[in-house]
Amino acid sequence: MTIAQFLSLLGGVGLFLFGMSIMSTGLKNSCGDNLQIILEKATTNKLVAVLVGIAMTVLVQSSSATDVMVIGFVNSGMMALSQAIGVILGANIGTTITAQITAFNIATFTPFLLFIGAVMYLFIKNNLTKHIGSVIMGFGMLFQGITIMKTAIAPLSQSALFVNFLTTLKNPFLALLFGIAFTALLQSSSSSTVIFQAFVVQGILDYDVAVY
Repeated sequence: MTIAQFLSLLGGVGLFLFGMSIMSTGLKNSCGDNLQIILEKATTNKLVAVLVGIAMTVLVQSSSATDVMVIGFVNSGMMALSQAIGVILGANIGTTITAQITAFNIATFTPFLLFIGAVMYLFIKNNLTKHIGSVIMGFGMLFQGITIMKTAIAPLSQSALFVNFLTTLKNPFLALLFGIAFTALLQSSSSSTVIFQAFVVQGILDYDVAVY
């Protein structure tokens, strides 16, 4: 991997993370104070609380953001601990759905999403429309980041040194440790999942190793 390709990979990860942040902010701003009211009413039933957690994580693309939001509501007394547990459980289920969403190849439509989101955010004065536009733009950034990462990772399949390193991960325990360390470094399990999915697609990593 050349320096340019490595920088491209870092740029893809950065765009992916920034896209998640933009989506999260746009969602919270579009809902406003109503988000707290919706959560309070929706989480009276434990099953519904889990479903709310799943939906929030799929929309925000970050279980950590959902957890932090819910913990803030509990600390402020706006939500009971029993309600929060259901939402957090749902958030952790939702993050697995995120992995499936990022596995879809919608690179063809990403520029269109970015264009529509930018037009709504920059040229329409209605605040709600602007916030929805930022959500769409963040979604486009997220997938554009994935496209950049996949392109940057492709040459690694030709690197004997990198392929030899990955063969050491055939030990499940080492693969688990590598996954933990990699996610701790990026502070995003979604980013780690996307990168490992790209490794599998490029034939760099075996599927059974990627699962660990």
